[in-house]
Amino acid sequence: MKYVLFYTVNGLGLGHLTRCLAIARQLKKQDSSLVPLFFTASEGSHLLYQEGFAYYKVPSKTIARDSKLFKRDLAISYSEILTSIVNTYRPVALVVDTFPLGSMNDLLSVLGLPLKWKKFFIHREQMNMDRNKIETQSFYDYIIAPHSQGITKIPIPANKKDSLFWSNEILIREKSELQSREEIRKNLGVAADENLLLVNLGGGGDTTTTENYKQIFDLILNSSSLLRQKKIRLLVPKPPLNSTNELKEIFLKLPASTISFSHFPLIELMPALDFAISATGYNTFNELLSCRIPTIFIPKARGYDDQYGRAKRAFDAKAALFLEENQIKTHLMKELQLLFDKKKKMSQSMSIFLQADGADRAAQFLCKNINA
Repeated sequence: MKYVLFYTVNGLGLGHLTRCLAIARQLKKQDSSLVPLFFTASEGSHLLYQEGFAYYKVPSKTIARDSKLFKRDLAISYSEILTSIVNTYRPVALVVDTFPLGSMNDLLSVLGLPLKWKKFFIHREQMNMDRNKIETQSFYDYIIAPHSQGITKIPIPANKKDSLFWSNEILIREKSELQSREEIRKNLGVAADENLLLVNLGGGGDTTTTENYKQIFDLILNSSSLLRQKKIRLLVPKPPLNSTNELKEIFLKLPASTISFSHFPLIELMPALDFAISATGYNTFNELLSCRIPTIFIPKARGYDDQYGRAKRAFDAKAALFLEENQIKTHLMKELQLLFDKKKKMSQSMSIFLQADGADRAAQFLCKNINA
């Protein structure tokens, strides 16, 4: 049995976890002798069980802070548990997403171990990459950029230029795995003449999500004539990382026709959509574009994830519209009308905007280099 250890942190959404899950699924298909094993602090760890993967779950920094655990003790426990896992399973490969040293420098306990394993770093485009963070990628044998080549810049150490692999965009489901538009809409109870509008602001781990939802719903529901004219029906997934009472109350006030429940991965429902208003996290952004759903993207402020740059690229390619959070009140309804009018043109632009075979290509790259 050859284990591949995936390391995923807890973020403000499910991006780190979902990318690694997507690669792990393809890895199982391509080489049954490789067994994915996860170490995670994600509060979405139950999704690993849902997808059939074994995992070790540690407290996230969020729950540790709320529970008043000492940060130093948490970091030590991460390192000790990681070291124990590596010494027990002797993995043939380590796959780490976004943070080369781990969320608390805890990977330092295993990166230097004298093991016969291959180390892969998934380098999603990031803001605020200082020289130290760039150089720490030298701990890895290979660097995977989960983007189409040339769409963004990936700073890496000078000695790693030959180790960089552009996988294309990574999605957790292939097109062939998705049901047809008609099947999904039938299961959801959506009539053929209704326009299904997704409103989704990400995992829900950030502080502005509740206020953004309130602004969007107030504007849309106060424009009843537009809703009737376009026969709009809302699909509002419940955020997996936000269960505040205030947000629950907002959702309870939505029209009875609203479709609202938790579902992962959301891409399984996207072929049924006609339009979307969405945050701009890596996964949802690429999923909506790959399914050619005309979207108004609302980039959320992040420390590392450049959601604004991602939304701007799609806008410049005429593949989407976008609003900043402080523009929702003043511009949303005008942009929504524009979205309705430009549906056909946007769908055409989306078809050439990205290449969504990244999970398969990344898994092939892992298999080739693990077995080399």
